[in-house]
Amino acid sequence: MMSPFYNPVRIFTGRDSSQQFAEAVEKDFSQADPILVLTRGNGVHRHSRLQPIMARVENKTVRLLELDISNPDIADIVKIKAEVESFDYRMILAIGGGSVMDTAKALSAMKTIPASDENTIRRAMEDKLYTATNEMVPWVGIPTTSGTGSEVTCWATIWDKAFGKKYSITDERLYAKAAVIIPELTSSVPLKTSVFTALDALCHATEAYWSLHTNPVTRVYALEAIKKITVFLPKLKDNPEAAAVREQLAMASLYAGLAFSNTRTTACHSISYPLTLLHGMEHGLAASYTLGAVLKRNAPGIAELDRLLEAFGVQHVEEVEPFIFDLYRQYHVPTPLREYGVSFQNVQHIVQRAYTKGRMDNNPTEITAEALTEILTEMI
Repeated sequence: MMSPFYNPVRIFTGRDSSQQFAEAVEKDFSQADPILVLTRGNGVHRHSRLQPIMARVENKTVRLLELDISNPDIADIVKIKAEVESFDYRMILAIGGGSVMDTAKALSAMKTIPASDENTIRRAMEDKLYTATNEMVPWVGIPTTSGTGSEVTCWATIWDKAFGKKYSITDERLYAKAAVIIPELTSSVPLKTSVFTALDALCHATEAYWSLHTNPVTRVYALEAIKKITVFLPKLKDNPEAAAVREQLAMASLYAGLAFSNTRTTACHSISYPLTLLHGMEHGLAASYTLGAVLKRNAPGIAELDRLLEAFGVQHVEEVEPFIFDLYRQYHVPTPLREYGVSFQNVQHIVQRAYTKGRMDNNPTEITAEALTEILTEMI
């Protein structure tokens, strides 16, 4: 299967990205008022590189919410919707990682859907009621991590811990109106957050490369992202403040986001969901954990496999998993699954939840339950 490439997000990059978008606020978003500003907190909106934007935004009616959210849950969306119910926002500015941007997409999609309780939101997600709305609020993404790619995709992940589920809100109208890439913002998050999000981007790129919906443009972005991450992620350890390293990882994340915005993810992400939900593994860690093992299974079905291996800087598929686990060790991240509470007894519980529609069936080769059981068992 071959898909055409499409991505409508207007992207601002480079040293002048903040100033360029500030001018766009004045010119192209002049009717956007009031504006809801969502941030990851810790005063990130006061960062010097954001001041040209905030100065223009603050000329309008603004409501600012600092969110302390990781993996937004239905309960979070209900709570935030209640907080902004009386604020008739016409644009959302999301400054943060994937959780903040996913929250922005959820608020965009569900602005007109009453949310007095969690069941209302749950039903809206299960039945995709938001697709019938005529009004989705435009939003803009300014990532503070280099990994999720949420600023250039049209879907959001919302968790439902009460029922042990994960929902995907998806609609082409949820593509951001603009994405502003400011690498300096990523220095303000913990080092391990930078590592885990970069590993997530590595998965986005690799899975986009082999996805059933891959295309030539996607593969160009994917290869460039993989090359940058494999070269520059190891360098982050010794100099986390290095501007050049941060810039390369930010661009790698953007390229990976553009790549998988057209393909979605595959088996690695599908397997990651129960690892996160049941065992609390950070998303990027959980997604990258099986990347090498899945690559070995997928190898016969990957077009131009040699180019993918070259991007990783290896010659054989068997070398990718040791490369990833060596990265873990460099950043003092445990490699055995048992370190995350996974035992031989609960592998089947993970396997049963690892087959997400649109992810596992987007993989180039079939990963059977027996094969996945073997993969996970070997990693304990």
